[in-house]
Amino acid sequence: MSSTNLRPHLSYPESAVHAGRLEWLRQFARPFSRGVRYKLVLVSLAILIAVSFGFLLLHRVISSSWIDEDLRDRAVTFGQEISATLEDQEEFGSGPALGSNIRRMMAVRTNVLQIDILKFTPEGTVVVASSHMHRRLPFSRADGQRAQQGKPVSRLADVGGTRAWDTLVPVSFKGDIVGAVGTRFSLEHADRLHFRINLWALVFTGISVIIMGYLMVLAVTYVVNRPVSGILSAIQQVRDGGTTAHVKVVSGDEFEILANHFNEMMVRINNFNTELDKRIKTATRELDKKYQEVQRLNTMLYITQRKLSQAERLAVAGRVVAQVAHEVGTPLHSIAGHLELLRSELSPELAGGAARRLEIVEDQVARVSAVIRQLLDLVRRDRPVFSPVDIARLTQDCAALVSPGMTAAGLSLHLHVDSDLPSVNGDRDQLMQVVLNLLSNALDATPAGGAITVSAKRGRDKGHIEIVVEDTGVGIAATRQKEIFEPFVSSKPAGQGTGLGLYIASQIVREHGGRIKVKSIEAQGSTLTVILPAAKEQQ
Repeated sequence: MSSTNLRPHLSYPESAVHAGRLEWLRQFARPFSRGVRYKLVLVSLAILIAVSFGFLLLHRVISSSWIDEDLRDRAVTFGQEISATLEDQEEFGSGPALGSNIRRMMAVRTNVLQIDILKFTPEGTVVVASSHMHRRLPFSRADGQRAQQGKPVSRLADVGGTRAWDTLVPVSFKGDIVGAVGTRFSLEHADRLHFRINLWALVFTGISVIIMGYLMVLAVTYVVNRPVSGILSAIQQVRDGGTTAHVKVVSGDEFEILANHFNEMMVRINNFNTELDKRIKTATRELDKKYQEVQRLNTMLYITQRKLSQAERLAVAGRVVAQVAHEVGTPLHSIAGHLELLRSELSPELAGGAARRLEIVEDQVARVSAVIRQLLDLVRRDRPVFSPVDIARLTQDCAALVSPGMTAAGLSLHLHVDSDLPSVNGDRDQLMQVVLNLLSNALDATPAGGAITVSAKRGRDKGHIEIVVEDTGVGIAATRQKEIFEPFVSSKPAGQGTGLGLYIASQIVREHGGRIKVKSIEAQGSTLTVILPAAKEQQ
């Protein structure tokens, strides 16, 4: 078997153990994350632990400093006692006698590690006697000068991991300071005793925290959990559809107030049922009226679509007539001119019967030209009449007009219009024709279940207004996007469009000093943006 096949089998137990641990942690933390009782207990315990152990730490620091200070005073007192045992200056200068006294003192005081008897001379400090002649206590020259001034010196020292007080106490005879007594006072016994005291204090503090935590759980259960359980039980009855839920809490605190409010709320809910039924019936009647209004708007939309279709066909006829006029008008003018030249060039001998025929030809050419002019006058679009146009209102009217058709086609229509849009100088009917044309194309291109969004907003340069129509339809191929504004170019199936709608819309927008942009992705939808200059830019 390959290593690739072995990996899942070998890693499964570890992942299973990890998942089991996570599940156990979730089960353990679930009551603490949901129950108020557990949260209160945890918060109270955290405060209690912080305060208790904070005071314990403060007590430890203060007591340790006090004990060290007391032991230092004892060490200094011990040095002063040794100084007081020196009866005269002759005994102070006798090394063997002092050494014997030092050994007797250390035999009695087991916590004294070293005693040095020092004598001050003009040449310096001399050790007269010591319990350890090969090792001197680490006092500096400044310490000796301080002792010569009659001031005791003390400092903490570390002797093989054991703390000790090193003291230097001056020795004086008849008011003259002639030497000093140096002692090393061990703190090992005091440190052990202090450690045991702190340990037992920690144990008693932990036990007291546990006991108080248990008592707090009982108190919270009695004070909080019982009334909360009663309220939750009543809420569950309401959740299951009951209307007679009642909470009875006699505690004289906020829970009783909450229970009374809950009971009052249930009474109000039961009293409001009749009023609610009446309002539902009223709303149902209003909904029926709205439905009838929708039906009426749907009928109006159908009529409008018929009119748009007819207008599109007229536009096609106009385009055809325009092309015919262009293709036929020029040859007709040329024929008329040549007929006139031909008549002037005929000789008198031939002018009899030929002139009559030429006159008939001229009459027919003039008749054809007149017919073409009449057709052009019939289909020619009127020049726009410019006036201030409220684009926000125009967009809302167009959306309201096509909304029933969108609903009937299974589409959702979204409208977003800025509230402070400036007006546009233009022909309202022609601009409305542009927006309706874009919405109609979006409706035809979007299958059921899609969405169409129309919005009116300020442009990026704040001097233009943008009308955006976005759909989630079939989209337009990238190769066709540059051609859709040309006449007789359509992305619809054969027989469903003439290709003049976007051409006419682009012409109208161009006459208003604007432009149309298209952005489309096949199978995702299209976005057409009409950009028009604001009124202040038109002036």
